[in-house]
Amino acid sequence: MSAGFPKGRSVSYRFSYRAYRLPLRFPLRTAHGLWAEREGMIVRLQAEGGGVGWGEVAPIPWFGTETVAEAEEVCRGLGDKVTAEALQTVPERFGCLRFALACAFPAAWLGDPAQQQAKRLPVTALLPAGRAVLDAMPPKLESGYLSFKWKVGVGDPADELALLDDVLAQLPGYAKLRLDANGAWDRRTATKWLARCADRPVEFVEQPLAPADEDGLRGLAGDFPVTLALDESVARLVEAKRWQAEGWRGVFVIKPALAGPLDELAAWVETTKADVVLSSAIETALGRAAVLRFALTRAELTKRALGFGVGEVFGDRRWDGPMLGPVLDAGWLAGVNSEELWNTLN
Repeated sequence: MSAGFPKGRSVSYRFSYRAYRLPLRFPLRTAHGLWAEREGMIVRLQAEGGGVGWGEVAPIPWFGTETVAEAEEVCRGLGDKVTAEALQTVPERFGCLRFALACAFPAAWLGDPAQQQAKRLPVTALLPAGRAVLDAMPPKLESGYLSFKWKVGVGDPADELALLDDVLAQLPGYAKLRLDANGAWDRRTATKWLARCADRPVEFVEQPLAPADEDGLRGLAGDFPVTLALDESVARLVEAKRWQAEGWRGVFVIKPALAGPLDELAAWVETTKADVVLSSAIETALGRAAVLRFALTRAELTKRALGFGVGEVFGDRRWDGPMLGPVLDAGWLAGVNSEELWNTLN
């Protein structure tokens, strides 16, 4: 399966795009305030022979991506007839648009059904912040999840830290816990957390400091035995490559919908053996299906559970897709109807 720009071909495609604006079922608390509405675009390519493909542009500007308006302006400039060569001229900084365009080539949607059917990948469940985590974990354990991500850095740091052992006490020895601070801690708070985690079974701590504090992140990675992961620091693939070239040996949490063509991500992982977690950018089922189809076909991309256990984001089955449980298989893909989503925006 390919999910990149075709090479050596001058075939023309009919190109169109439509914007969407969807309220989130529950607003998300972020370092930039409440996130209540998802904006994005769906792009569509139709080959001369009639094959059709779709891709999703799902930017998160406070991660350093382009905005929807900027992506839309580039799309207007492309016109309604394009070639693969023309699409490859979209600048690298438009990672979300390049991801969508590469996914939309009709051949990218064919894949290898037999290969996809043979794969099953574990999924991480997202746990709520604060004491709600204690009630949320047991039912997810019963449903079969073996990997969990707990949002921290949201409430009082001392209260959250006091909960850590209670959370771990609920966790069977065969399950894994990730902590995600979303860059909310200062160095002093991060030091306290990492000292506490040093002798506890935590898979990794994600983005303990803000992306701007690069010296602090490198210092923590050297001072504590806990595995650290970068997320907001590596929104674009070029940033992950830079951190790796500068010696980062921790985990890279990559949101493929922000990072550019999937083929480029796969080539980097396969060449450098980067330790990667594939994670959701709160995209719709259309964009998520493109990533998960690729992950099922190229399972060597990651040895860690997928960060796509986000639950019902929109409260609309068409846009959320089927409920994704503790294990991803090809059956989930069959429940996503890209053409229906496109027509909904008509």
